Amino acid sequence: MLAGCAGTRTNDPEAMNNHLNQSNYQAIAAAYLKDGKPNYDEDNLLDALEAGKAFNDAGMWAHSKRAFEIASSQLAWKEDSVDTPSEVMNLLGTTLTSSAFGAYQGKIFEGGMIDYYQAINEIMMGNEQNARVDFNRFDVRMSNAVAQYASFREEVREENRAEMSQENAGLANNTFDAARGQFIEGVANVTGKQPDAKIRIAAGEFMSGVFRATSSASADKNANKVTYPLKAAAKASSTNAGAQLATRTANQLQATGFKSKGKVYVLYEDGKGPSFTEFRIDLPLFLVSNKVTYSGIALPKFQPGQPAFGRLQFGGTPSVEMTNITNISGMEFDVAYPGIVTKAVVSTVIKTAAQVAANAVIDEQTKDAPLLGVLMKLGIGAAQAASTQADVRAWANLPNTIQIAVVNRPSSGQLSVQSPNGTKIADIALPNADNTLVLVKASGVGGLPAIYIKALPTQPEPTLRASR
Repeated sequence: MLAGCAGTRTNDPEAMNNHLNQSNYQAIAAAYLKDGKPNYDEDNLLDALEAGKAFNDAGMWAHSKRAFEIASSQLAWKEDSVDTPSEVMNLLGTTLTSSAFGAYQGKIFEGGMIDYYQAINEIMMGNEQNARVDFNRFDVRMSNAVAQYASFREEVREENRAEMSQENAGLANNTFDAARGQFIEGVANVTGKQPDAKIRIAAGEFMSGVFRATSSASADKNANKVTYPLKAAAKASSTNAGAQLATRTANQLQATGFKSKGKVYVLYEDGKGPSFTEFRIDLPLFLVSNKVTYSGIALPKFQPGQPAFGRLQFGGTPSVEMTNITNISGMEFDVAYPGIVTKAVVSTVIKTAAQVAANAVIDEQTKDAPLLGVLMKLGIGAAQAASTQADVRAWANLPNTIQIAVVNRPSSGQLSVQSPNGTKIADIALPNADNTLVLVKASGVGGLPAIYIKALPTQPEPTLRASR
């Protein structure tokens, strides 16, 4: 009954993973359709996120746009606020159940991914003005992301201090002391400490600058609109090569009056994003009482994403990693994890104390029926075990990395796609346009990457004359 509160998930995780291994995005998207129309749990943020990404991967831009609009309305983190949402702090507190039984709240970086994918959806549908709105929203969200991240970190610290000063703090501290060495398993796979600026999504910031340089609006052609997001991308890039590409692109566009011409911009999504598994710590029963049948803690363990090809070559130019979703997700989890542990410990202490009290009553009332008493106490322990679950939900169809390549448009109009060792994967026929955006997605190596192409003109907008 409690699990039902968390909402339904349309796509079976195992089936989705199998399709991701094959880069079979059409099959994944089909799970969110019924009679050709979108069909998923619109009241479940996680389901809407995965549906939006599935439609984007399959080239169903309008369906993706709608799903991400639904997801954005439910996300606890907003682009125009740096405060820590109170809902997000449900990972703390002395509630008896895990956050896994509540609604999915979302992450700071997921808000940025929503706006990024929305902008890409609009570009692919040819809606330049809507894409500008989404990039504006994305830019605001990125400017707030670092402050949100710092606010979240401090809020977790404050809540932890407050929680451990409450009733049961003594028993909770005993539990911490007994199991401290085991807690580290949850974050063992998280990349080491990184600057707060790395919480920003560099690939989106890169594309924000490129969009202005390739748009048809003369108002976009200035340093604030073009070079500023590119330089921000350089600071947030997950690799030195990505930072160098962003800086080089910013300098080249500044030299041409912030206008792009004759370029192919490649966005390559590689691999499968990070996930979580559950691990349990069985607590020494002497911490509370020996009159219990179960006492344990369930915690999430961070699992890094997996690459597909690792990188690709486009016309001989290798893609460079700009955003590493595993690293960004790991940054947020690392900040949240102390609060997750605190809640799990305090919750276990409270439930175990309640189990002791309940078992005392059972002993008193079943003196003449000891077997019945044993069965009743086993039931109490089983109930505690059932409500002790780690929240292992994650946006399952994100990529591991987002990579970028910038290529001069070949005179032949054909752009080759090659594996890292030079094996040809595909030839792309480019449109006759000033600039071209190429989207490439490969979540696994069992099938061919998905490729989508869109012309990006840079002709100035026509001047509108006032009617007489």
